[in-house]
Amino acid sequence: MLVLTRRVGESLRIYLDDNIDLTMPVGQLFADGPIEVMVVRCSGSQVKIGVAARSEFVVLRSELDRKSHR
Repeated sequence: MLVLTRRVGESLRIYLDDNIDLTMPVGQLFADGPIEVMVVRCSGSQVKIGVAARSEFVVLRSELDRKSHR
């Protein structure tokens, strides 16, 4: 599980990995279950969010450029 801290107005983005076969059926991507997003902790104006997803998904803070994580 990846844990990120977000503040009001900040977000995260979930992409498919660049190496994924785009002809793969969606059902196969979710064969092990859904992507799970969990609030881990709230503290003042911050929220810690945990994201559990298969390795075919890339989870990034919205301020990061996806191209730098290929």
